[in-house]
Formats: sequence, structure tokens, C-alpha cells
Amino acid sequence: MIVRTLALLALALLGASANAGAQEASPVPSPTASPLTFSGYVRSYYFTRQNATNNPGVQFDYSTKKCVGPGPCENQASFSTGVSLHADYALGDGWSIGGSYLYAQPFSGPCSPASAHGKGDPCVSQQPPNTNPDDTLPGFMLSTFPEAYLAYTKSDFSAKLGDQLFESPWAPGSDSRIKPAAYQGAVLSYKMRGWTFDAAEMLQFQDRTSNTFQSSTLLTSHAAGNSGLPDDIYVPGGGSITTPGFLYAHAGYGPDGQPYAIDAYYYGVSDIATIWWFDGKYAFSQRGWKPFVALQGGTEYNMGSSAIGKIDSSVAGFRIGATPARGITIDASYDSIPWRTDTVTLQAPITCNNATHQIAAGSKVYPGRTFPYFLPSDAGQCVTNPNGTSTIYYGGWASPYTDNYSTDPFFTTQITQGMADRRSPGTSWRISGTYVTDDKRLIFIVGDAWFNYGNALVGQNTNEWTLDGTYRFGRVRGSHYKGFSFRYRYAQRAQTNTACGTPSSTCPPGLTSGTSFLGGVPLFKYNRAQLEYDF
Repeated sequence: MIVRTLALLALALLGASANAGAQEASPVPSPTASPLTFSGYVRSYYFTRQNATNNPGVQFDYSTKKCVGPGPCENQASFSTGVSLHADYALGDGWSIGGSYLYAQPFSGPCSPASAHGKGDPCVSQQPPNTNPDDTLPGFMLSTFPEAYLAYTKSDFSAKLGDQLFESPWAPGSDSRIKPAAYQGAVLSYKMRGWTFDAAEMLQFQDRTSNTFQSSTLLTSHAAGNSGLPDDIYVPGGGSITTPGFLYAHAGYGPDGQPYAIDAYYYGVSDIATIWWFDGKYAFSQRGWKPFVALQGGTEYNMGSSAIGKIDSSVAGFRIGATPARGITIDASYDSIPWRTDTVTLQAPITCNNATHQIAAGSKVYPGRTFPYFLPSDAGQCVTNPNGTSTIYYGGWASPYTDNYSTDPFFTTQITQGMADRRSPGTSWRISGTYVTDDKRLIFIVGDAWFNYGNALVGQNTNEWTLDGTYRFGRVRGSHYKGFSFRYRYAQRAQTNTACGTPSSTCPPGLTSGTSFLGGVPLFKYNRAQLEYDF
């Protein structure tokens, strides 16, 4: 219904613009210009992921997303190459049609999505090291059409209907693997004297490891290489939950030549959450060190059928930075999400384990029993009180279209993880430095971030430092680079209280040495090498 309304609105605006003589006419191609244009890329990745542990005899269990014994913690490695082809045809008078096709094939052995994590699979039994495919890449073939659209652009108005790439803070393209995520729906955009207005309705989503569009999200499905549905949410048959897209609206103000810009966003993610998001930036001077400050904040709460439980979250953050030397930018960032608590009476057989402060519920523990809260990952969730009630700790930010992607807009998000990926409240700091050569052929970024997910129940600290370098072999002309480029990213993440240590006397009551505590791995190392040719 709303897609049809948007389409009718677009047609009405088109008619109005055609009848208004003062409107600027759309550019007319010269007689020698071809209405058909092509672009694309060939992208090759080699990924390695090391899940290290300080508890011998512990391995990573993919069903529970935790390290358990016995056996070594499994590592991952994948090598894959993809080709993306895009075509756009100008129909005239501002109208165009376009589409893209992507094909990717891994070169790391006979792995498939269905068997990659099964016992006896050749990818699991490789020695040494004991590796699985990295399904975030993914470690299996892709063959898909992420784009097929009808578009209109005239003066300051534009519209697009169909399968498309879409960019916004909480529904981005997340183009950090073989292919970006894509969306199916309609978008309208209008610009006027420094103002930008956007509206959209997206009905389906194609994640970066999928070949098809689906009526679900990263939090209501089991996308390959992703955390998926929260463990405490039960779905009969272990399938996905249908969540029919989202509504989106954006208003931004940033006049040309002015040192400031502000934006406000609304997302209505069907049956999951309502999101209000704000950000702004102010540059104090364009001389000397060129200092700047940026702010961000928002609120989120569950809506509709609340498919992943109760959500009640808010965030505030800031970033300050400067350019102390030519081509060098340094900045420091901070984000904070307060913890929420509710006191409830748990219904048997759902329980709170006071030794690990984890809720026991959902499809993996008690089939058919859902605990309707959006709970933090690898952090304290609950405590049983002397009167028999339980206090629940929650309040993390639910991100249906970036969960586990590390592509959300939080200032402190790093290469492998951020606060939205942990689904946890807390505080975080990040410092970073960027160097860009005058010709923009070399870009180098270094970052270090600290995350405190501890609460009144138990402490939990995470640290991640990263290196990210890109070199373009040819000159950079215009906004779209054409030619070869090489990018290498390294990340190292350390996490406390993942498992009970040695000796066992240091363990909480009820736990023995080597037992999983809050979950996760104490040390994680990531290498990502990317060779790409753009045309």
C-alpha cells in the first residue's frame, strides 16, 4: 500500500515538474553519447580468523556461539573471488532503468553452507590448522541480481523503485565483503536550498551472504556467518521470523560553504523496533589544525509484535578531531548506552543461572519457551533475588540491518565489532588516526577502542585495535575510482570473563575450571586481504 502511495506521489511530482516552466530541464545526452553505461568490479578476498583461547581443551560451538570443551577452538579461512556487473540505460527525460549481477566462487575446498560446520566435513578436518570456511565472506558460491530498478531524476528530485543499493545510518549497504547488502522497495529524495528530504519503504532485504531477497532481517533470520536470532527467542522448526521491511524518513540541513550539518532519521522496522536517530557536525575552522566536533544520539523501542522481545535503548556519543599535519587526521570518540533493569517472576522451566548470570530459555535450551527480552551477548543478563523474583539486565541497541556486520554508525565501532554487534549496553572509547596522501592513492587508518560491558552483576571488558591500509595503483580521477587497488586489514580483539579460569578456586560458585562463563573467545585475530579492479 505505501509503495503504491510513494509511486503515485512520484508520478504527481513528475507531472507538476513537467508543467512548471521554471523547473530546470534534465540533461539531454549529446548525439554521440551512448544511453547505455557499464560499471563493476572484480574483487578477491583472503580471510583468516583465529579464535584463540587460554583454556586448553576448549572449542567454538557454532550452535551456541560459545567456546566449550573438549578439543581445540576452531579457526576459519576463506579465499573467494567475485565479479559484479552493473548496467544503466537512460530512457530519456530523466527516466532510466538499471540492474546488476554478481557471481562469486570460493577456492578453499569442497565446503557448502549446509555441511561446513558438520562433523567429518573436509573443511573441519583439515590439519593444521583446524579451519572452517569464513561464511561472512561467504565460503560458498553466490549468484544473484541485487539490483533491478526503475529510476527518475530531474532537477533536485529523484525516485527509485525496485531492487536497489540503499545507504542510510541503520540500513546501509555494508559493502565490506564480496557484495553489499541490497533492499527492495521505493525511495524518494528532494533537495532544496541546503535541505535534503528522503522517504522510503523497503519490503525485503538481501543480506551480503544471500542470493535472494527475504522478508526478514539479520535479527529475525539465520543469515550465513551471522549471529542470527537471539538464543532466547524460540521459533518452531528453527526457521526465520517474517518481518516485512521498514519505513524510513530523513531530513538534513547542511548549506554549501557552511561549517555545520545536522540530520534527523526515523525508522519503523516492522514488528521489531522504532528508531529515532540524530547526528550533527561542526567544523570550527578551515585553517591550522581544522578542529571539529560531531554528536550523535537516538532512542529505540520495540513495536508491533515485538519479534525479538522488549527493546528499550538510548545512546549518546561525541567525536572530536583535528588535522595536525597535511593529510593526517586524529580523533577521539565516545558512546554510551545505559543499562535497563526489570524485576520479573520467571515462568518454569525458564531460569536464571546465578553462577553465570545467564537466562536459560529459547530454542536451544527449552524448545517452545521464549523469553521476550532483547538480551546482551557475552555480558551479565540476570540475577535471582532472595524473594524468588529475577532482575533482568538489558537495554542494548538492536540493529536489524547491521547486526554482526560492524557497519553501524556508532563512532566507536571497530573492524570486527561494536556495541550494536554485542547487543549490550555499556560505554566505549575509541582513538584513531588517518593518513591520506595528496593524490589519494594511499590511505592508512589505525584505531584502538575500549568497550566496558560490565554491570552490577559481573564485569566484562573488550579491547580491539586495528590497522587498515589501502593502496590504489592508478591515479584517482573523480568520485569513482577505476583501476587496481589493494587493501589489507588486521584486527585483534581481547575479551575478559569468557570462561572460568585456572585454578578453579577463582571461579564463581557452581562453575569449574574451563567452563564457559559469559561466552565468546578471549583472543580473536582477523586478517583481511582484498585485491580489487574497478571499471
